[in-house]
Amino acid sequence: MAFPVLAIHQLEEGKGLKSPSFGSLQEIGTALDQMGNPTPEQSALIRISFEGRRMELPARYDQEKLLAVYKVKNHLEEVISLLTI
Repeated sequence: MAFPVLAIHQLEEGKGLKSPSFGSLQEIGTALDQMGNPTPEQSALIRISFEGRRMELPARYDQEKLLAVYKVKNHLEEVISLLTI
């Protein structure tokens, strides 16, 4: 059972897989701030998008873009939450 202790020791020494620096976390936070929050109308469109309802082309492309940005924002928030444990 030496490898678990060695693996944790390597993490603490910054070898191999390691946590990003505080500055990197701040950069992610800055990106989140720049992304803002959805308006009530955008929230409604996101909600119906998750229900599988799609707009007609070409507006569907913008709907998909809005949904992608929303998903990215949620994932970045999850990243911050996981890294600040």
